[in-house]
Amino acid sequence: MDNYENILARMKDRYMQISGYPVPELSDIDIRMKVLAGEIYQNEVNLDFVKRQISPLTATGQYLDRHASDRGLTRFPAIAASGMVKFFGVDGGSRPLTIPQGTVVSTSGVNGVRYTTTEEVVMASGTNEISAPCVASQAGVLGNTGTGKVNVLVTSIVGIVMVRNYYPMRGGCDAETDESLRKRILDAHKYISNGANAAYYKQLALSVEGITSANVLELAGGAGTVDVYVASGRAAPDTAKVNQVRNLLLANRCVDADLSVFPADPKSFTIGIFATVKDGYYHSDVQQGITDSINEMLISRGVGESVYEYHIGSAVINTEGVESFEWLNGYDNRCVVNPEEFANISNLHIDSLVNNT
Repeated sequence: MDNYENILARMKDRYMQISGYPVPELSDIDIRMKVLAGEIYQNEVNLDFVKRQISPLTATGQYLDRHASDRGLTRFPAIAASGMVKFFGVDGGSRPLTIPQGTVVSTSGVNGVRYTTTEEVVMASGTNEISAPCVASQAGVLGNTGTGKVNVLVTSIVGIVMVRNYYPMRGGCDAETDESLRKRILDAHKYISNGANAAYYKQLALSVEGITSANVLELAGGAGTVDVYVASGRAAPDTAKVNQVRNLLLANRCVDADLSVFPADPKSFTIGIFATVKDGYYHSDVQQGITDSINEMLISRGVGESVYEYHIGSAVINTEGVESFEWLNGYDNRCVVNPEEFANISNLHIDSLVNNT
């Protein structure tokens, strides 16, 4: 695509070829040419944008969503993590204590992740603890926290002295990226569902909210068997979600199909990277960008899809602010999975320095 300067230069050259005179600066014809060159350039920009959006290979944002709609697909929305927290009161309280729905708790730190209880619970008199379900105030993977991390009582309740989660907060997923949605669109073109094949069961499983990846193994247990393994982002779904997928597939299975649904197993691996940061960028910003890029790549690699160096390397080198990178010794830097597994990072180590050359 031509830029504005090239278009204007060609117009002025052509004018001189025909008239024999150069275009006088700031003359009437000079101003007219500059206005016209600007409009021509804008039309070329618009045409280039249209060319990119008409194909699912290059479309982005809402235009990619429209291509997905043509295949009966929708972008996975962000999902808030959820779990249980336990409230502790004064030992042997003489009266019941009510923890209302909407009570806010949080992880510690300046940017603590907040959670809100979804049910009202009552701590009976003579007891000093009660559990309540809660959901992250903001959807996304940020809400996935480990055991004991939720320990700040934001909403003050008389008689309650402490809060803690004794199980991890799970199930949080970011909104699906363009690349992940693009892959599903292309798969829908490549693997056509016929109401009885693996593509059919996979599309059904992915229609359940919170399920972001599925792998279907036909004949794994013999003739007529269909095993489906599902994942939610970078975590195995809980029992309720697996049962929801199972019930949907059983209600729509092929006649006589022996169908089973299982949570996929995470396979842990480690990544070690030494990145050279471009001048003008902060180490912390680039390291966070690398982390986000790798996490997005992992979510796009579904159940049964291994992660190799070129997957990780592409995510790293395309991160804004990265000049180059090297692999650190002592880390896996790849993850080869079985059909019922998905790759999950247990340790991501990033060192960096500024390129001063």
